[in-house]
Amino acid sequence: MIKDKKVINYLLYAIGEIILVVIGILIALSINNSNELKKTRDAEKVYLKEIKSDLIQDTLLLSQVIQDHKWRIAQLMSQDSTIEFINEEIIGKLPKVEGVSELEYIFFTDRKFRPKIGTYNSMISEGKSNIISNRELFNTMQNIYELEVQNIIAIGEDVLNRSTELKNKYAYEIRYGDFGSPIKITDKRILADIYISSRELNYYTRQSVLLKKNITGLIKLIDIEYQSMQKND
Repeated sequence: MIKDKKVINYLLYAIGEIILVVIGILIALSINNSNELKKTRDAEKVYLKEIKSDLIQDTLLLSQVIQDHKWRIAQLMSQDSTIEFINEEIIGKLPKVEGVSELEYIFFTDRKFRPKIGTYNSMISEGKSNIISNRELFNTMQNIYELEVQNIIAIGEDVLNRSTELKNKYAYEIRYGDFGSPIKITDKRILADIYISSRELNYYTRQSVLLKKNITGLIKLIDIEYQSMQKND
């Protein structure tokens, strides 16, 4: 009986020790998981903060692009009163222009949207897209960066290429033509190209305005998410 009692006591002691070890391991794992989660959330906040900073810069650049191209559209329309200004409800009113001093300025443009996408691209290339815990927010971000922004970049390239083509096409007229001052174009070939350029710039400006609006909305969503994370820390 005494031996049986000792064995039972030993077994109970051993079981108690095992339970304590298991509890210790679980606590350690819980602490480790909490630390890892905090590191992940801290990294997420850094990404959100830097992406927001990039997006703010993008809105400033888009504002410049929009203003420059509204001025260009107004210059083109000053040469042909039959050109219809479409998308005014989105783009807004055009500035008043007194005229254009030289033909070259009609075809000149070098302002295009060059987005700051370094932070987003870094997150994607490093396989860290899952670090954005709010998947709806990430999906919105992904749509803007990978669809809308890329679309604007492509349109901007087309606009710039067309500008270069037209300057080359009318190099003789630019150099030797006499169109008065301010210029008044009557050459139907040039007017036809002005019409096409105005439509292209109109579309580019419209898409730029819509992109700026969507980016501004994304910035607000990032602010809401960041503030929510701060409260939960």
